Amino acid sequence: MRRRFKALCPSFSLDSVSREEIYWLAELCEQDHEKALLAVQRYLTGSELAHGPDARLLLARLQMRTSGNWEAAWGTIQTILREDPLRTADSQIDVAIDDEAGTDPKTALEWSKERYAILLDRDQAAKPGISPELPGLVLHTGCDLVHRYYLAGQTEHAARVLAEMNGFVNSHPDEPSGWGAKELHWANLEMHAAPPVTVLKMLGGNSSFGLIRPGRVEVISFFFLGCSPCMYELPHLDALQERYGMQKLLVTDITTYKTNSYLIPSTHSNIEASLEKARLEKAPRIGVLITSDETLASYGISEFPVVAVVDKMGRLRYIGTDAEYEDDDSVGQLIHKLIEE
Repeated sequence: MRRRFKALCPSFSLDSVSREEIYWLAELCEQDHEKALLAVQRYLTGSELAHGPDARLLLARLQMRTSGNWEAAWGTIQTILREDPLRTADSQIDVAIDDEAGTDPKTALEWSKERYAILLDRDQAAKPGISPELPGLVLHTGCDLVHRYYLAGQTEHAARVLAEMNGFVNSHPDEPSGWGAKELHWANLEMHAAPPVTVLKMLGGNSSFGLIRPGRVEVISFFFLGCSPCMYELPHLDALQERYGMQKLLVTDITTYKTNSYLIPSTHSNIEASLEKARLEKAPRIGVLITSDETLASYGISEFPVVAVVDKMGRLRYIGTDAEYEDDDSVGQLIHKLIEE
């Protein structure tokens, strides 16, 4: 359908369609950036907007695409943060801030501060039963801000926001079991000694004496074989190890027998053989370590993949689900910075 509309979009006239039609014209002709931008701007001039939140999110994407940067869309994103349901928009806003961090970390930090402040104010003004996703989003945005403060070397500001969020959960008793609380647990681990990693079995690599050793930077990726994103990530981890070499960086994939117990047979020997086969095929330069369930619990791992970055002093400097490892990615920039220190 989108291929057909790509061919038909140039023939549509913005003056000959209804308001409902002009919204769908903007959605379906999104690849024609300039025309779709005109369509969604015209739609948003109306007073009755059945698709207002979706239209504003589309407007932000189109402003970025036509200008080449998210700065042109930030005003629209601020409106979304203040007024719209956020569960679908939050991931797009994450992308905007992360993309900006690749070229201008200071601006990304400012945007992260603004997002946190807007959502905190919005949560405090929320009526009972309205915007149930807000507490989790406040914690998510606060954790992002804490990490960016750490990256900028502003540890006092990071500590202040972290203290605010630890207090925030006390006023939201339903949130401690939610996804926002998991990110808060990770934020509380950052800048502290990384939890030890129990070695039950080491496949490849040179970590038979354990991980988290002073004097080297380490990247730890928690995974299991049945996780498609984990398997996709393996070659990227291998490339990261090749880029820096083992003298500067150690990259290790970590898993457990339990998380791979779906394999048939679920014996330790079959799990080890399957892991070694995947390692040799996708990431021969890195080691795969089988650890205990207690190690996963100490890192707060309940989903996969999760990546952790440990500095030369053995401190956990980042733990989370988003990492591209390139120089224009915040985690990639952190790894490079820690290696050069």
